[in-house]
Amino acid sequence: MCNKNRELLSDRPPVILFSGFLGSGKTTMLLKTIEMLSAADKKCAIIINEIGEVGIDNRQMRMMGYDVLDLFGGCVCCTMKVTLEATVNHLLEDYEDLDYILFEPSGMANPLSLYPAIMNCGYREEEIQNVFVFDPTRIALYQKRMNQLFNDSINLAKCVVINKLDQVNQSEIETAVKMVETIRPGLKTYKMNLNEALSQELHQYL
Repeated sequence: MCNKNRELLSDRPPVILFSGFLGSGKTTMLLKTIEMLSAADKKCAIIINEIGEVGIDNRQMRMMGYDVLDLFGGCVCCTMKVTLEATVNHLLEDYEDLDYILFEPSGMANPLSLYPAIMNCGYREEEIQNVFVFDPTRIALYQKRMNQLFNDSINLAKCVVINKLDQVNQSEIETAVKMVETIRPGLKTYKMNLNEALSQELHQYL
């Protein structure tokens, strides 16, 4: 059950959801965001969902001194909705001084399936800051095999980060931007290499 008293508070920590397909750069985006928020003395909870064995990224974050809540055994969007809901409730009830909840789901997860579990904890859709990381090296895959998943992701996103600019040409970058604008005209789009620094504009957005 959700904490009903917490539901009524206006200072509930926003959820930043890093969505995107496998290999798009979500974990890098998460790490950069953690560094940015930590530098600003913000307290964050980190939820990571993976399929299969424990990943090196989780161990890396623990070595950096962060507590990481792992949701294993399946994809959050299908078999572990209850666990996700229970985890968010646990954070809301036991960590009242949180500034943010950062959530990186599996690259196989459709973000559309994640929202009910989070909203069951009292969140409104607008409180979920969904950052979609777009890998422009896989444009053909998005267009042919993952079209519905891509559409769902863009329709829920609060902004899009087009990553890996150093691996594509200008035409592919323009195609990526057009794909986003076709689905959601006016949706904020940032272009950058996430293995470098976050852009100042995105830094201000987050």
